[in-house]
Amino acid sequence: MAGHENPGPAFTVRPKNGLNLKVADKIPPMTPPRIDLRKGVTDPVVLMISRRQVEQQDLASVLDALKLFTATREDAWRYRGQMSLVVDGYNHDPRDLVDIPEVRSLLKRLGAEWPYWGFFFNQVDDSIKILGSCCCGVEFPGRGAAVIDAALLPGFLNHAFAGMNALFDKHGFPESELEAMSLGLVELIAPS
Repeated sequence: MAGHENPGPAFTVRPKNGLNLKVADKIPPMTPPRIDLRKGVTDPVVLMISRRQVEQQDLASVLDALKLFTATREDAWRYRGQMSLVVDGYNHDPRDLVDIPEVRSLLKRLGAEWPYWGFFFNQVDDSIKILGSCCCGVEFPGRGAAVIDAALLPGFLNHAFAGMNALFDKHGFPESELEAMSLGLVELIAPS
C-alpha cells in the first residue's frame, strides 16, 4: 500500500514486577553516534579574540564576526551552547586573562554590547566565568582571582536572559530549551 510505513520491530519488555509490556510502536532509526569533545559540546565553535583586537580595543570586528551566528534560525540553533571564548596572543604572558586590564575592558564591552553570549557560550568551560569576572569584577588581586560585586550579577544575568529570550522569540525555539539553558546559566553563575 502506497505511503504505508513499516511499524518496525516489536519487542517485549519484562520489568522486575513480572508484567509484560509489548512495545510495537515504530522505533526510529538509530543515528550514528557522535564523539563529543566534552559533555554538552557537540559542534564546538571558538570565538577567537586576538591580541591586536585587545590592544586596539577593536570590538567592532569581534561583533561583526559574531553576526554570522545570529543570521539564520538554523545557525543559531546549531551553535547554541557551543561557543568557547579564547583570547589569543597572551600565552607567554604570566598573567591570567582577568589580570590584564585591556582584556577586561574589551570583554566587559563585549558582555554589554552582545547580549547573545548566554545563548551561544557553552556552560562547561570557563568562558562565562571569564566574561562574568570581567563584567562584574571590582578588584583583581592577581593569579586569576576576581572580587565580584554581587550587586552587578543580576544585571549581568538579566542581560543574558534578554538576549536568549530575543533569539527564542525571533526563531520560535522550544520553551523547554530556554528554561534548561537559563537554569544552567543560573547554576553556573550562582550555584546553590
